[in-house]
Amino acid sequence: MNKNKLFLASALSISLLGTVAVPGAIFASSNVTKSRDVFDDTFDRKDPVSHFVLVPGYGHLKIFVKNRGNSTITFSLVHKDSGKLYITKTVGAGKELSWNSLDSFSQGLRSGNYEIQWRAGGNIVNVTAWGVSGTDSANISTTVTQNAGTTTKGDRIITPQKMGNSFNFTIGGSATASGSFEVPKGFGHVKLRIRNYSGAAVRFTVEHSDTGKVYADGLKINGKGELVWRSNDEGFPDGLRSGRYIIQFRGSENKVNVEIWGAAGSRSSDTR
Repeated sequence: MNKNKLFLASALSISLLGTVAVPGAIFASSNVTKSRDVFDDTFDRKDPVSHFVLVPGYGHLKIFVKNRGNSTITFSLVHKDSGKLYITKTVGAGKELSWNSLDSFSQGLRSGNYEIQWRAGGNIVNVTAWGVSGTDSANISTTVTQNAGTTTKGDRIITPQKMGNSFNFTIGGSATASGSFEVPKGFGHVKLRIRNYSGAAVRFTVEHSDTGKVYADGLKINGKGELVWRSNDEGFPDGLRSGRYIIQFRGSENKVNVEIWGAAGSRSSDTR
């Protein structure tokens, strides 16, 4: 899904950097204030969860939610390290919501691991949501558009980052299970964050469907563990070739139960 994220700054342009959970490099013409994309998720299933990290100094958070379904959605923002529940909000069917931490937490949120729990009263959650955190409370005000062709004039506009796509899906149900993702042409720097919900270890392989080239072979994720795989760190400094990729998991005698978050960027720094 295409979207422009236009960030308004008071008198000065913002310089934006990348983060761990989702795509992050956004280019500006000035310095001073910094922001980070912290998550960018689209879900079409029951009871999904968004995971992200707020690094020290980036405690001012903005969340945008678009409910694409026919049921009211409830979401809760929880600081996982302490168990603190910050907010619980509802979004009506077909509605949008924009939440700014400044409205309730003027000093910002604490750093650490966060999750957003999405619910729709037992129904499928159809939602698109993203979040951005900033160093300066004056610069989290955001204008959102879903039309990639829309532009806004003025000296307070930030050009969106060059990201090919991001994706999130689950794989499971059998001892061997697979899924797929796309790497657009020119966006070969890939990051995968994989969480193993099973108590048993799994191994995975990443293969380019068009050529059969294997980029990851038999890498292990411990039971209840997590692994972050970056193409640049795995010996592919020029990125992966474009096209469709198959990621296959094997759980030996146990059923696979994993969730994958991924991003493809035009530069290696886009997926840090």
